[in-house]
This record gives sequence, C-alpha cells and structure tokens, in this order.
Amino acid sequence: MVEILRRNLGVKLLSFLFAILFWIFVMNQGTTDKLIPDQTLTVPLVVSNLPQNMIVMSQLPLVSVRFQGINPSANIKDIYAQIDLTGGTVGEHSYTIKVNTPTGTNVVDVQPASIKLVLDSVQEKTVTVQAVVSGNPADGFQMGTPIVKPSAVNVRGPSSIVGSLDKVTAEINLAGANDTVEVSRPISFRDKEGKPIFGPNPSVDILTSYPSSVDVIVPVVSKGMSSKMIPLKVTTTGTVPQGKVLSSLLPSPASVQVSGTPQALKGFDSLSIGPIDLSSLTEDKTFQIPLDKVTLPSGVTFLDGTTISVIAQIGPGPIQKTITGVPVQIRNVGTGLDVDQTIAPIDVVVVGLPDILKNLTADQIQLWVDASGQAAGSYSNTSVFWQLPPGVTMPTTPQVSYSLKTHG
Repeated sequence: MVEILRRNLGVKLLSFLFAILFWIFVMNQGTTDKLIPDQTLTVPLVVSNLPQNMIVMSQLPLVSVRFQGINPSANIKDIYAQIDLTGGTVGEHSYTIKVNTPTGTNVVDVQPASIKLVLDSVQEKTVTVQAVVSGNPADGFQMGTPIVKPSAVNVRGPSSIVGSLDKVTAEINLAGANDTVEVSRPISFRDKEGKPIFGPNPSVDILTSYPSSVDVIVPVVSKGMSSKMIPLKVTTTGTVPQGKVLSSLLPSPASVQVSGTPQALKGFDSLSIGPIDLSSLTEDKTFQIPLDKVTLPSGVTFLDGTTISVIAQIGPGPIQKTITGVPVQIRNVGTGLDVDQTIAPIDVVVVGLPDILKNLTADQIQLWVDASGQAAGSYSNTSVFWQLPPGVTMPTTPQVSYSLKTHG
C-alpha cells in the first residue's frame, strides 16, 4: 500500500497543487464584487453636502483611480470618488476630487484630480399650461378650443431655466376623433423652439411640476358647429338661518363648454343655474345641478360628459364682542384752548364674524371727538367718531364727557 502511494509522488503533488490553484481561480471568478490588489479602477463620482437650494448643472464624469496595497476583502461598492459642495455658490468653480476607500486600501493617483462644476440656485414659479394638439378629427368633425385643468402649475428647477420659462405643455392626439376627447396628460417642458429641456444628465428630470399632470378637454363637434366657454352664474332663494352666514357660493366648474351654430352662440355670454335654496343651510353643502333643469338657447347643447354642481360654504354668523380700554382722542382743539379734562379709555361693543373678532385688540380701533368751533367749557354726552378694521361694525354710538380751558 505504501509503495502504491509513493509511486509517481512528484506528479501527484504537482496535480494536487494545480487543483488548489484552479479552485482559487474559480472562487475568484464567482466573487466579482471583490477587488484584486494593485490595479486601476474606474469609479463613479458623486457629490455630497449640496446646499438645499442649489442644483448641479454639470455632467459628473467617471474617475480613474490607481491603487496599491488594496485590502483583498474590500468591496468595490465601497470605493467611489466624491466632491464636497459645502458652502457651494452659484456659478462655475473648481472642486477637488477625493476617493472614499475601505481601511487598508491605498490610492496612488486620481484622474482627474479636480473638476469644474456649474451650480445654480433652485427657483419655483407658477406658469400656464398650453395644450398642444396633434392629429386631425374624423371626416366631418372639427376641433373646438382646448380646456386645461388646472390652467397653471408650479414648476421647480434651476433659476437659469425656470426664470425664462413662460409656459409648459400638455400634449394630446385627436387623430380620428368624432367626439369630445378628455384625457389626463403629463406636463412636458420645452424651450421657445419647442425642443425638450434636458439637464446635464438626460436620464434625470431637471424640472418638476406640481401637479405633474393635468386634465385636457378638447371639444370635437360636427363641422359647421362652434363651441364656446360660458361662465356660470348661481341664483338663490331664501336666506341662511340666523346665526349663520353664507361664506361663498361657487359653481363647479366656473364655466362650461357648449356647442351650437355660430348664430345660436352669438350673444350667449353667461348661463344662470339654480335657484339654490339657502333657507335651511346650516353647514357646507354641494348641490348637483341636473342638466335637464338648465335652460339653454335654442340650438345650443352641452358637450358630452358635462357635469355642474354648486358648492355652498356656510360659516358662523356675526357675534358681539366687548373691547376694553379703547383710548378716545380729542381732535381739532381751537387756538388758545387746552384740554382741561381728558377722556378716560372706554369699553366698546363691536360686531363681526368670529374669525375677524378673534384677534381684535384696542389699538386696532380709533375713537375720537371733534372739538372744532368749541369754546372753553364742559361737554357731556358727546358722540364719538370711530374707525374700525374691515368687517367690524359698532351697533351703538358711544358718548363721552370732556372739558376745555383757556390756554395759560
């Protein structure tokens, strides 16, 4: 048995060594995220500590890094280049590139060692939305005026772009349409030449909007017919119960699209809906208005899908509140006269809605008496003039007493 083991011993040892080396090679092939010592790697460049109101307007390149003495257990995901933008300001500036490495890994060279970046401030702006329509309706049909809801959005992005942006677009295709088209479309950002606006990295949106999409309604009517936006007016009956007030009465939508012959639409400039009965309203309520209860001129029709409602908002009615310690001035004292008896601050009763009176203070009320043409003497039960904040009234006229004396 021993002789068998000793036979070709050198060949057996060499084969065993090759087997171990091959096993090491295979194991390394299966761990592609582990670094091999002493080599040059291309790593991503990231920015850190970018001020909240700033944005990077330059493309970040890859960085070539040469290492020596790399920690064999290091993970390639832990190695990257970075730029610290603490205190960054608007404009083009040069920044040093630093490499983040695991413990035991040495960096010999970095290319590039620094880079110029352009920073811009972030701006928000409200801009209008324009419907961009492509395609033609079916034969015998034509397009009316597009409606966009909401008609404006809040755009956020670099000041250099947002500052000159006067509109955004919502794109819709009418090819073959034979009825009104209503769809939700995302906001598109285009320059004045109609080209898409991209940032330094085309895969990342540099502009955002809120909301990010809008509803677009494009009337499609038979040829020879026209469409028109008509504002709505709400009629009412009755009054809200005592202790309540009608805060607002709003039609929804504020205007509707109708279609008809040009002659039928001529002079049709508003549409009354209602009446809405206010007599029993003690809280907010939405009234749905049936279209068959709305009278349209002959030859005029609503577009398909039209709905109308009225939102009534009810709030608490006026209340009374006593404001204490309101000073009273004596104005227009004649030449050669002095005030002998001043007027002590008084308490007054005011009336207004709770939200208005809640924070009302004495210094917001001006009270005075007019001494024009009066001689020295005492004046009792003199009516007071006042100036009150908007929405505040005084149900009764205060009266005060004062006296004047000869100067000196």
